[in-house]
Amino acid sequence: MEGLLREAARGLRARLPRRLQVSFRPLAEAYFRTTARGGELRVVVNDAFDDAPVGVMASMAEVIVARASGAARPREVGIRFWAYVETDPLRERMQRNYLARQRSFDPEPNGRAWDLDDLFDRVNEEYFEGALERPMLGWTRRPITYRWGWYSSMVRPHGLIVINCLLDDPQVPEFVLEGTMHHEMLHMLKDTKVVNGRRVVHTSEFRRAEMDFDRYGELRPEYRKVLNRYARRLSRGSQGSRGRRPRR
Repeated sequence: MEGLLREAARGLRARLPRRLQVSFRPLAEAYFRTTARGGELRVVVNDAFDDAPVGVMASMAEVIVARASGAARPREVGIRFWAYVETDPLRERMQRNYLARQRSFDPEPNGRAWDLDDLFDRVNEEYFEGALERPMLGWTRRPITYRWGWYSSMVRPHGLIVINCLLDDPQVPEFVLEGTMHHEMLHMLKDTKVVNGRRVVHTSEFRRAEMDFDRYGELRPEYRKVLNRYARRLSRGSQGSRGRRPRR
């Protein structure tokens, strides 16, 4: 893999650190991770790719180099890699690994205050004409302060939606849960685009669609209230950490 990275760097006219450290490890969801420190680039590749074709790994190397170096990305960079990650054998392997390795969420939709099955069904009927099949639904195991939820296509057949357990609170208005669910459900419909070798999830089309939620403009102030309540709990000695402001 180190040789493929060097070759990709030459092809993209990019500069890499003199020292490269590459390993294949059991990552839960990421295809790869990179860390640059002290003149060394460390690359960790998901072990689901340990038997991928050389051409796919060369294409992955292009994506890694482009991201790590900030080099200009021709349109064709990473095309073979992104096509490979959509193939059934890899997706099935990634799903098995993901569900076995993840520790971030509980695949139980019935929370302390809110039931995600009910929320999904209501939003589906009101905004999607009941057209979406229900995915796996769950809550984060611990409060997180950097996002309110996420969608993953890793889990088949209909994907996975996880909602931040900070919202599983009777003090949180129902429309906030519905707005959060609406946002994640849009990911089930809106295609991810690859631009300059990088996947773009929140496209301009996506941002326009999420504004279709009736009370979209009221969501951000309510999210701030949730964060403020959590901060007060922390100040009273509750366990947890502040972290970054959640993203949507």
